[in-house]
Amino acid sequence: MRAKLIVALTFAASAASGQSTADLIQKGIAAYENFQVEAARPIFKQIVSPSYLAPVSAEQKVAALKYLGASYAILEKTDSAVMFFSAALEFDPFTDLDPVKFSASEMGPFTIAKRNVFKVGVRPIYSAVVNPQADSTRYKFQLVSTHRARIKMELISQSAGGLTESLFESEVDGLRDVLWDGLLRANGGRIADSATYILRVTATSALAGQAPGTPTTEAPIYLKIEHSYAPLEDTLPTLSDSMLLLARIPATAPFLDLAKGIMVGVAAYAFPAALLTKDLSWSVHAIVGAAAGIVSGGASFAYRSKKREIPENVAENNRRQQQRVDFNSGVLARNARSIANTKLIITSLNTQR
Repeated sequence: MRAKLIVALTFAASAASGQSTADLIQKGIAAYENFQVEAARPIFKQIVSPSYLAPVSAEQKVAALKYLGASYAILEKTDSAVMFFSAALEFDPFTDLDPVKFSASEMGPFTIAKRNVFKVGVRPIYSAVVNPQADSTRYKFQLVSTHRARIKMELISQSAGGLTESLFESEVDGLRDVLWDGLLRANGGRIADSATYILRVTATSALAGQAPGTPTTEAPIYLKIEHSYAPLEDTLPTLSDSMLLLARIPATAPFLDLAKGIMVGVAAYAFPAALLTKDLSWSVHAIVGAAAGIVSGGASFAYRSKKREIPENVAENNRRQQQRVDFNSGVLARNARSIANTKLIITSLNTQR
């Protein structure tokens, strides 16, 4: 007995000597696993004490509470064991006892504590990339319930007109993995939009022999989902007039041809009449020339008024337009493949709130 007291005092002194909480936890566990239960208990009690000033993480506090419960369970102090086990479960419903390290005498009170405490939880969200095309990359949510419960897990979009996707709804007793492929059935099976989401977990105890209680809703978890895909290509804009050849002659062109013909005809007669002698031997030729100019202008006017298109230019313009259509079709097809292979980047926003 005296030896045990000396060991206990030694551990208590070391705990007070400024060692980190992690060091104390390791020493306490080492003592417990070496069957020095009475030496380990003061270390764990100090860590959970309100007077303990060193930083203590939630994980460390849970570990201390769990081993305190186990230390009382070994001594068959069931009430004390259940109390500390219950406190550990309240902090973290994922708390468990490894059957390889803990005996049936420790597991018994822990089972009672799990029955008394109704708590559900979700593993902290980790960052991951999900490819809806590959089952191997599905995102894994891990649920836990301290005892049998009906659990509903929903993903709620925070975008305008956001949808609510039911990820899971069933009974759970202990751990349960929920896999998600990144698709929203509430949105026609399409990939989840890039937005902020709330993961909401609602649970109701389902212990045999107990009336259903009021559903409990866990604190919401905020997720950010972003899309990742290959850079998209831009399509070619509509071809401007400056990029096309003139397809039709201007409406004024036939009138200009007529005017030119008349001017040529007038000039063919007027210049000889003004410059040559009064001998009218030239007049026949002038009249013929004038008539030829006027007739040519009139014929050009009649022809070009009815046929204003320029076939060669129309054909070239059609070729350019088709080339644009073919290029844009290829761009749209490649962009569609890129979007179809969109991956989701999922991160937690809880630490940012």
